[in-house]
Amino acid sequence: MDDSSFIKIDPVGNNSGKKWDEKGKNKIVQIFVSHEENISSIQFQYAENGTLVLSGRHGYTSKYSRNFDVVELNYPSEYITWISGRTGSTTSYYSEDRLCSITFGTNHGQYGPFGGFKSSDKEFTFRLGGNCHSQFGGFHGTSYNNAVTSIGVYLKPNTTLNHSLHKSTAKPKKEKEAA
Repeated sequence: MDDSSFIKIDPVGNNSGKKWDEKGKNKIVQIFVSHEENISSIQFQYAENGTLVLSGRHGYTSKYSRNFDVVELNYPSEYITWISGRTGSTTSYYSEDRLCSITFGTNHGQYGPFGGFKSSDKEFTFRLGGNCHSQFGGFHGTSYNNAVTSIGVYLKPNTTLNHSLHKSTAKPKKEKEAA
């Protein structure tokens, strides 16, 4: 699949800071998350041409990050199907939005949430299909100072017509009956 066949879903959060892009890096084996009241850094290990490749670290681990978690997927049978979390301002010192928490969903279960949150934070969810195969196409976002400030995803659309196209991640709403 060439680069033009990915759909880039805009990031949530604050888009200022250093941009990072993991387009096409969809065979995730491990995810490394450093966090406290926000996501300080995120890094990915993925399979590429039969070897394991470690991405750059997005954000950084600081004295303010007291928690570090490793998400280990059972690759290749386990793959990402959704990502959710919250964005917001974590302290009065950092008034800009940042990624406060993140949860990774797979065809086998979920990992997280990692980070913290307040009731004023904004929730987000990226549902990427994947009933029979993964449509996840990679991550992208921004980081600034000691935090990941935004995160987005790439979607890898189906390229063949098969039975999985008839399944949807969106739940249909029931129409109200006319009186």
